[in-house]
Amino acid sequence: MEEIVQRFINSQPNGVKITEMEETLRQSRLRLGYVTRKLLNEGKVVKVENKYYPNTSEMEGMEVKK
Repeated sequence: MEEIVQRFINSQPNGVKITEMEETLRQSRLRLGYVTRKLLNEGKVVKVENKYYPNTSEMEGMEVKK
């Protein structure tokens, strides 16, 4: 599941909210929350405000929240 969520986030350069992932991936918010937290902790994605972004060098300088 982590790979699917990470690929989806990586395909959204303008960021994606949990609710958008929930609709597209047809997974519960709870499960997506668990998966995205794991990806955040592993440094594979970043969270800014309430959106998840691919972890790229372009994100440097933005306020990142974990």
